[in-house]
Amino acid sequence: MRMALALSVTLAQTACVATAPSVPAVREPVRVTNGGQPFQMWEGALARKAADAACGGKVSVSIYDRFDRATGAWVYPEGCA
Repeated sequence: MRMALALSVTLAQTACVATAPSVPAVREPVRVTNGGQPFQMWEGALARKAADAACGGKVSVSIYDRFDRATGAWVYPEGCA
């Protein structure tokens, strides 16, 4: 009897909690080049400054940021912050 009562109280409490609608954040990746010219792989700090400028303040950095050897662009998949 105690188990059934505890379960019914728990179910009643969870029904009262409203959840906020979750909207998936859609972010476009930021791709930056050196004024139209390709960056070198070791120019990550310059690319980060260019990405911050392209975002109007701050780019969202993550472990998935990468250098694209084919185009010479640095790619920031998380987009602007």
